[in-house]
Formats: sequence, structure tokens, C-alpha cells
Amino acid sequence: MNIAIYDLDKTITRRPTFTRFLLYHAQRAAPFRLAGLPIWIMALIGYRVGLYGRKPLKQFGISMFMGRNLDADILTKIVADFVAEAVLTDIQPGAAKSIENDRSQNKKMVIASAAPAFYAHEIGELMGFDAVVATRHKLRPDGKTRHLIDGENCYGPEKLKMVRTWFDAQGLKREDCHISVYSDHASDAPLMDWADAAYMVNPSEKLRRLAAQKNWQIRDFSSDKGR
Repeated sequence: MNIAIYDLDKTITRRPTFTRFLLYHAQRAAPFRLAGLPIWIMALIGYRVGLYGRKPLKQFGISMFMGRNLDADILTKIVADFVAEAVLTDIQPGAAKSIENDRSQNKKMVIASAAPAFYAHEIGELMGFDAVVATRHKLRPDGKTRHLIDGENCYGPEKLKMVRTWFDAQGLKREDCHISVYSDHASDAPLMDWADAAYMVNPSEKLRRLAAQKNWQIRDFSSDKGR
């Protein structure tokens, strides 16, 4: 089986989605929460200097801008509007062409992203992907989504673990598959090294050097030419 795995932020989309979704949700559901934006900027700086990891950062961001318990109906409506207005209008032309080409070759299409599953799945469904592997959040018995991540953030080595778990759940054997991976970020190196073909998207010079060392190919998704 041929499988194409795409990262989401800055691979399929031009811009990252997480902070945009936090602000979008706050604006739609509770505008007073936007007052926390300076605190969020400081939290991002704290992450950059290594004071804490991505998981606590993301849990803090959701708690501050969205709340600790998210009503399912409200979340579903805001996610649908966000994906239609802010994400599907932000697809890189080269990504759209690459996805179309992979789909025309009857590849199984998968998004693997650190983005929250509650909106990553909506993106995957509307774009016609077969599956989405993303960061899951805990659910309350009443169906509300909590701000707490269920397990680990789908990032770096954890992304590879989650993709392999998905393979097992599908009954797929690695040796029976040809896997292509597309990503813009070095954090996906474990997944890209695991693949048969790896494509570094829109790389900086530093990432070009890494791609050369790893024998990864280069793709320019900012253009529909793809090279």
C-alpha cells in the first residue's frame, strides 16, 4: 500500500493554525478572553527559552482563550467556521497540487499534526484525507472537551509513535507499505527517517543542509510548481 503523510501547519497551510484558532475561538465565544493576549505572548517567549515544553504551553493557551471545559455544540460550530474561513483559504498552492497528485495515484492520504484533533479532523475530512493523526484532548463524561491533552502532544518522536499506533490499529504492516512524508520542520525528522521518501517543504538554508545530510528531497509548496 502507498501512503502519503502530510504535516499540517506551514506544510499544507501557509501559516500556523494553533494561536489563530485560540484567538478565533475567543473572539467568537468570549471576547473578554482576548485581554490575555500579552500573557500568551510572554508564554510563547517562555517556551522559546526553554522554561517548559509544548504540552503545558498548549494546555495553558486553551485554558486561557477557550476555557477548561468546552461545550461540544459550540466547539463544533466554531471549528467549522474557522476551518472554512481561516484554513481552507490558506492552503499552499504546491500542497494542493501535491495532494491532488498523490490522491490520483490512489495513495492512502493521512495528516499527522501536533494541532488539536478537534479541528485537525475537520480539516482532514473537508480536504478528503483518509485519516488524521493529531493531538487528542480529554473528554468529560458529559461530552465536553477539556483543555488537558490526552496522552502526549503529537510532536517530534511522539508523532512517529502515534503514526505507528495508527498503523497497528489499521492492521498495516510497515514492510507492506511505501510511505511518503511531507513536512516543513526538523521536529518531524523521526517520522521522515522512518519513511521511504521524505520531502522537506519550503526549507530555510539550515534545513536545506539537513535535508542534504538526510537525503531528503526538497519541495516548494509556496508555488504550484512544487520545486
